Amino acid sequence: MKRLPPLNALRAFSIAAQTASFTKAGEVLHVTQGAVSRQVKQLEDAVGQTLFARAHQGLVLTPAGAELALSLERVFAQLETAVEKATQSVQRQLLCVNVPPTFATRWLAPRLSDFRGRYPMIDLSITTDWIQKVRDAQNLDCLVVFGSEAWPKTQAERLMVERHVMVSSPAHWRNDVPPALASATLLHILNGEERLPVWEQWIAVFGLDHLDPKPGLNFSTLDQAINAAVAGAGVAVVDQSMVAKELQSGVLRKHSEQELCGPCGYWFIDVAHHAERKALAHIFHDWLLSQLSPDADAPWAAAG
Repeated sequence: MKRLPPLNALRAFSIAAQTASFTKAGEVLHVTQGAVSRQVKQLEDAVGQTLFARAHQGLVLTPAGAELALSLERVFAQLETAVEKATQSVQRQLLCVNVPPTFATRWLAPRLSDFRGRYPMIDLSITTDWIQKVRDAQNLDCLVVFGSEAWPKTQAERLMVERHVMVSSPAHWRNDVPPALASATLLHILNGEERLPVWEQWIAVFGLDHLDPKPGLNFSTLDQAINAAVAGAGVAVVDQSMVAKELQSGVLRKHSEQELCGPCGYWFIDVAHHAERKALAHIFHDWLLSQLSPDADAPWAAAG
């Protein structure tokens, strides 16, 4: 097969032929007039023909140049049509993800516009079902699950560990002093049918043996407990990453700078069955990690 002249040279000649000017062609192509002139000279050397006759009124195509220009105009039009069809033929893809309810509303939802901006052809189907076994995730591509350890025999990676802080509504504070725990209502979170021992762990670590963790209000999700704390229902020990917006706005206040890390956190689990689905799950996984990067701004902080 005979080697063709460079595409850039063909394009430069075609535009110069249409505009009858190296200067105008350069403006169209965002290059200098000299660059267009050199590209045309390179094409003339390649075909062994003079393509333009330089005249006082501008560029005039030679017979060989006119014939080539007409052919190239048709070719580039066909190329543009082909590229447009290829672009339109890109199929939308659906990624099915299951995440914990609070993670969905408080961490994931504010960041979804970023995902859509980066991957406009990937639609997300996000559910918040109570799934604890791989066999119950057959219709999913990946999950984010809450727990202290990864599911066995799965491709799992821990995304982040909980960082617990004690918070309450500033309505209960007096003279910049938080409410006394002995008389406060403790807010608890359920994990399925069992109550998470968050308060018990806090009491043990920070030596609050006088405090009875049993009384209080139980909520089926962390989100409900946080909303109750904002409404002034009591004091909660919650994951700081889930109340970043509330702490920033001041509707919740930390009782101290004390933090308790773990033992639970959020895990990414890939359950996709086919290579195409795994590729999509991998994209979502990498995006999650990018949002967890220390350099990633919180959506509400960026908006403010």
